[in-house]
Amino acid sequence: MSAWIVLVAVATGTYALRASMFVVLGRRNLPAWTERPMALVAPAAIAALTVSMLLTSDQSFDAAPVEELLAVLVGFLAVRRTGNVMWAFAAGLPVYWVMALVIG
Repeated sequence: MSAWIVLVAVATGTYALRASMFVVLGRRNLPAWTERPMALVAPAAIAALTVSMLLTSDQSFDAAPVEELLAVLVGFLAVRRTGNVMWAFAAGLPVYWVMALVIG
């Protein structure tokens, strides 16, 4: 068996497992006891990504580049103003891209 067959099989299985949640639960309302914790998933993911940006491989803090810090700040302000996590990406990513081009 070649490595490509294994790779395609694993990718297909992973995709099927992830898609099954959307297919099975897509049209159903979740109970209230599951919706409350699910509301915290997006902020927790954003916090984990931000902290991983600031940590080095030996788990010590490292100063993040200016463009990343500015993008995180703009994203944070967008979420505080709108209450929608998607605005963090919509506001923060363009700031990061422009600053990366300007600073180099």
